[in-house]
Amino acid sequence: MSEIVSVINYKGGVGKTTLTLQIGVGLVTLFQKRILLVDLDPQCSLSLSTVDEHYWADRVEKQGSVREMIQSFYESEKPECNPDWIIENALDRAWDSMPGKLEGLDLLPGHLDLPDYEMKLVAKKPGHMNAEEYQLKRYMILKDALAKVRKKYDMILCDCPPNIYMVARNAIIASDYFLVPTIPDFISCYGVPFILEHIKAMQEEVRERGGHTEAKFLGIVRNRVRQAGSHLVKEHEEHSVKLRERYEGALFDSMIIDRIGVAELLGSRENLYTAKSERSNEIKKDFTHLVREVLRRMGKD
Repeated sequence: MSEIVSVINYKGGVGKTTLTLQIGVGLVTLFQKRILLVDLDPQCSLSLSTVDEHYWADRVEKQGSVREMIQSFYESEKPECNPDWIIENALDRAWDSMPGKLEGLDLLPGHLDLPDYEMKLVAKKPGHMNAEEYQLKRYMILKDALAKVRKKYDMILCDCPPNIYMVARNAIIASDYFLVPTIPDFISCYGVPFILEHIKAMQEEVRERGGHTEAKFLGIVRNRVRQAGSHLVKEHEEHSVKLRERYEGALFDSMIIDRIGVAELLGSRENLYTAKSERSNEIKKDFTHLVREVLRRMGKD
C-alpha cells in the first residue's frame, strides 16, 4: 500500500511543483519506486511539466482527469479514480501509442476547471446523501477515490494549490504526510505557521465529524536558496536560522540552491537524474540529497 504525501504552501512561486516532480522522478530513477503524481493545482503546472501540453489538453477532455474524480462524488455513492484517467509512464509523453521516458512515473492530470468544482464542493450537496454526511464526505473524496489505485504504487505525491480550500483539504485528509516548501525570506516564510495551524484545525474538525485523518508534518524544505560564494546570502541565512529555531528538527537539512538551470527543469520534461551535462551535476546533487532525506524522514532509508 502506497503512502500519500502532499506538497503545500499558501505562497505561490516557492517551488511546490518543481519539488513534487523532482522528488517523484528521483524516487523512480534512484530507488526504483513506482510513483503516481496527482495534479491538484488549477494552473496544471505539474501536468504540463510532465507531459506534452497538446497531449494533455486532448487527453483530459477525452479520457478524464482530477475533474472527473470530483464529479464522481456527485454521481455515485463512492468517489472513484478510473485507471483510464491516469497517464502511465508520463514523463515527456506526447501520444498514447508511445510511452514517456521513465517507466514507473504515472500522472493523474489536473484540469483548468478545478476552481468551479471547488465552489461546487462548497455550495452543492449530492442528492444521494444528507447534509451531515455531505459536511464530512466532501473532504474525503480524494482519500476514497485513491483507495482503489494506491496499492499499485509505492508513493503518491500531490501537488496542492496555494491555499487550504476544499481541494487542498482533500489532499491533506488523504495524505500520510505533508511537506511545506518555502524560500527562506520574509514573505515566503510568513505564511508557514498559518498553514500549519489551519491544517491542524481542519484535521480536528474532520475528526470531530467522525472522519479519519493522520497526515503527519514531514517538514519544511528550503527552495530557491541564494548563495554568495560558499555562504547563503544574509537574508536567507537569517531566515534559515529562524526556521531552525522555531521548527527545530522539522527543517530539512537538504535544500535546493537557486542555480542556473533549476528554473528550466519544469519546462524541459527531462530526467535530471540521468542528465549528462556538467551544469546539472550540482542541481542533481541537491535533489538527490532531498529525495534521500524524504525517505529517511518517512523511515524508508
